[in-house]
Amino acid sequence: MQRVPNFQHTAGNHCGSTAMRDLLHHAGLPLSEAMCFGLGSGLSFHYFPDTTAGTATHFFHGRGGTLERDLCIHLALAFAQGTDDDDAHAWQAARAWVDAGTPVLLYVELRDLPYYNTRTPFPGHRVVLAGYDAERELGLLADNAFAELQPVTLAALRQARHSLSTSALFPLRNDWLVIQPTPQPTPLAEAIRIALRANARALLEPDAPLQGVAAMRWLAEDFSAWGDASDWEWCARLAYQLIEKRGTGGGMFRKMYAAYLREAEMLVPALRAARLAETLAEIADAWTGLAMILKRISEDKERAGFAEAGRALAQLGAREEDFWTTIKNLPGL
Repeated sequence: MQRVPNFQHTAGNHCGSTAMRDLLHHAGLPLSEAMCFGLGSGLSFHYFPDTTAGTATHFFHGRGGTLERDLCIHLALAFAQGTDDDDAHAWQAARAWVDAGTPVLLYVELRDLPYYNTRTPFPGHRVVLAGYDAERELGLLADNAFAELQPVTLAALRQARHSLSTSALFPLRNDWLVIQPTPQPTPLAEAIRIALRANARALLEPDAPLQGVAAMRWLAEDFSAWGDASDWEWCARLAYQLIEKRGTGGGMFRKMYAAYLREAEMLVPALRAARLAETLAEIADAWTGLAMILKRISEDKERAGFAEAGRALAQLGAREEDFWTTIKNLPGL
């Protein structure tokens, strides 16, 4: 059995921020999960309408796809990442990092991890390879949903990292990331400012269509069309889960980000004066309210409820636009 020396793991809310917290702790930067999520500019909004490449014909998501990389960039950490289409070589590379005492972040299809016992696809789940047993052909994974390291066969791990059944929207190619020793990371207060500015840009000035606050407005108008989808009940149920369950920490990741802001305002007083944490906590509660509407639609089989969901999201979009504009224009940021 080979394990990364002194690697520590505790369960968390979200896979990516928990994994990065574990990597940073091992690298000598003991930050909370909420701080890792915030420093990675983790909040976003992506709408995927009329797709046949996902688990539902209509769905959306609330975190940024590059949280892990952006966290490293905002802290000016030395890190390495990559992909590998050769499964055997990808495993040997990951194993070499562990042999060198470095835990490795892996991107996986959750459905292919036997310990979850689910048939629902969920690509892009993050875990940390913290050890392996060559004789028994097992990997040891740190996973946010479990307090203990989870053993998984190397065959299952290979499938999870490069799954042929993975959604075309979230391709997996044995993606990995490691954090390397960094003598002088960015001071935390400055990293907070950098990350907040980046997150405001991502919501207000996204790089792609159907992202950010504009995508919230789009979906608010498009919600009524969800009732015409062949899988409209599942669309509503999945949307509820993507807001309130599935590693979000509740409130479409906004509750976790509000916790980050409460930590951040101790280092950047301008955030406390602007009441950002309190405001985002209220917005998070409104996202939970939208989730309850969508849950009711799926349980009561009442597609007319999508109109109510559209009105709720239109209000949320306006509130988020005001919130991120406040950050964008905040003096001293």
